[in-house]
Amino acid sequence: ASIKFYLDFLVKNNHSDLAILKQTKDKFESRNSVHHSGLSFANAFMSAGTTSDDFLRQNLDWLRRASNWSKFSATAGFGVIHKGQLDQGRALLDPYLPKTGVTGSSYSEGGALFALGLIHTNHGSGVLEYLSNTLANTSSDVVQHGACLGLGVAGMASASQELYNELKQILFSDSAVAGKAASIAIGLFMLGTGNKQVIH
Repeated sequence: ASIKFYLDFLVKNNHSDLAILKQTKDKFESRNSVHHSGLSFANAFMSAGTTSDDFLRQNLDWLRRASNWSKFSATAGFGVIHKGQLDQGRALLDPYLPKTGVTGSSYSEGGALFALGLIHTNHGSGVLEYLSNTLANTSSDVVQHGACLGLGVAGMASASQELYNELKQILFSDSAVAGKAASIAIGLFMLGTGNKQVIH
């Protein structure tokens, strides 16, 4: 598949300048969530598809200072960086993904689910069931938010009626956080179908 060629090309032709990120990080107060999120996004976009997460690995202490949605974004950034690594996506994100009987940060878990979807963008057959099961088995609206977004990007244009029905249940729940992500995911799922029932 062409996704492997894109991945090989981006890995071999990565010219991201990590010094820019380091200097930017050193200039700003790391506890400011806007600056933290902005730098997380910059790193993700600079390294998109290159599999180079060196900046994050070299700055784990800085990364740990993220809180709430900043933590969600930083974790989701792994998915942008590792986009296309279909064989290793779950293993890369395993430390952050939700685990039965283990209480972790819902923001990290939600971000990791979104990241998993981003890694498998439009090639999600291997992760849709996992994301769907996670969505069904959590009551955290932040984890639901991440699972919905992950489903949306992984299942883009798949028009799966079964998953649409699952997302519709989340959309009609009382959670604005999860409902927003479910509506975005429905749009991504039904991309290009012009399905009148869904539009109604």
